[in-house]
Amino acid sequence: MRRFAWICTAAAVALLAASCSSEDNNAAEMQYYLSLGDGLTVGAQPDDSGDVLETATGYTNLVASALSKEPPGVQHVNLGCIGETTITFLSGGAEACEYDEGSQLDAAVEFLEQHKGKVRLITISIGGENLFSCARDEDGALTTDIDRECVSENLQKVSEDAPIIAQRLREAAGDDVEIIALTAYNPLLAMYLQEEVTEVVATEDDDERTYQDTANYTNGMLAAINGTLNDAYNAENITVANVATLFDVDNFEENDDGTPANVHNVCQYTWMCDTERGPDIHLNQEGAQEVATLVQDVMRE
Repeated sequence: MRRFAWICTAAAVALLAASCSSEDNNAAEMQYYLSLGDGLTVGAQPDDSGDVLETATGYTNLVASALSKEPPGVQHVNLGCIGETTITFLSGGAEACEYDEGSQLDAAVEFLEQHKGKVRLITISIGGENLFSCARDEDGALTTDIDRECVSENLQKVSEDAPIIAQRLREAAGDDVEIIALTAYNPLLAMYLQEEVTEVVATEDDDERTYQDTANYTNGMLAAINGTLNDAYNAENITVANVATLFDVDNFEENDDGTPANVHNVCQYTWMCDTERGPDIHLNQEGAQEVATLVQDVMRE
């Protein structure tokens, strides 16, 4: 059963000698950073065998480290889970993502209600897996055989789920708590590097398409998901950290080596172009640092 991941970060200079525990006399002054979402939230990365595992080097860990420099200190509570979609975030049911409260959102709401006035920041990254789940075969491996019916259904689900998620988080957190939500990037742009199609990509009219055509298609679907997420977050006064812009997802202008700029960024910031551990959609350490910097840049003073 998955439970709260309590991560004690360093306190302010005056409290460096104190223990980060409930026994500390200054515990009442401690604030919390609540991170929510999918694999990005828990620093998911492939190991030497290619198995995707949680790490302590995700963007949320880096944000928590920065917040630890603010007095009186910040305690990081990470409820994220690898593979979470808006569907499972709202209602539960994702493999290996079990919460006593029923779902990650329910767990987050309960935590926020129990810690009124003590939450410094909330971040959330959700929605990308709604698309990426449609680009996996029955064994979970990435494939060019995109299930377009799955994509259509997930676009509809994001449009239904995102406003509920945003509204419930804002209601539980209150108007004064800063919430920063990430848009999704498109790791499937790495398909642009493939020279030949090894299988026919499923399309409505059954014509053959190249990897590049498929990459363009997924870019359009991601733009639709991000548009829906932006609308839902803006309606609840939730700050958006535009990771899609960080990745320059629409920029197909070629670099000196002939690689489109957006594809270059995917290779630079994720494991998609790693031939030993990848391909894997998650951020590498450089990507995690870039996203953490973005979050800090949009954070309210």
